[in-house]
Amino acid sequence: MEWELALRDVSVWQPPLVPTAVVAPHPDDETLAAGGLIAALREQGIPVNVIAVTDGENAYEGQIGLGPVRDREQTQALRRLGVAAPQIPRLRLPDSGVSALESQLTTALEPLLQNAHHIIAPWPHDFHPDHEVTGRAALAIAQRHSIPLTFYLFWTWHRGTPEMLKRLDLRKLPLTPGQQQAKREALACHVSQLQHSSGEPILPEDLLGPAWRPYEIYLPA
Repeated sequence: MEWELALRDVSVWQPPLVPTAVVAPHPDDETLAAGGLIAALREQGIPVNVIAVTDGENAYEGQIGLGPVRDREQTQALRRLGVAAPQIPRLRLPDSGVSALESQLTTALEPLLQNAHHIIAPWPHDFHPDHEVTGRAALAIAQRHSIPLTFYLFWTWHRGTPEMLKRLDLRKLPLTPGQQQAKREALACHVSQLQHSSGEPILPEDLLGPAWRPYEIYLPA
């Protein structure tokens, strides 16, 4: 409720209808934070690439073989949002180890982003080292090539406070019922994150509240 009140008066945003690159530190980040945007752009025939930085293979400590599972889940989810497998380049950097590879990440991302007309990436203060380094790398490339960049947030909703966003120029993207449904169906593809034999999945229901909002929040860089 505290977040809903804080976000109530955020200005409505209309994303530019131009070829867009979405950068995802882990499979599912793009759906959780920007699934509605992706669906909205694809509905209008706008090309969207989703760059997968890691395969999310270390989501559960000690679980072997998770990377290929999460690749498939992400491919299925993005197909529901209108993005085909060839539009999902994969960097395969180590999950939870990207912060130590910032230069390598920037070098790998640059050829994939330098011709984009709009970049969507995690906020560099999003309370997860993989998200933060990905946001910094995207910002460096956007500035170097004069590309518009817009940040999304995920962990901020759970680890941050409304006060820390109070002075930021946030924007709200309203979602149609169809876009909300597409996002729900896409997220349902990430079975490994929603269910786990331990009974403690990475994405329990209490973390999904922001994904079910009838809007998404963005921050123009």
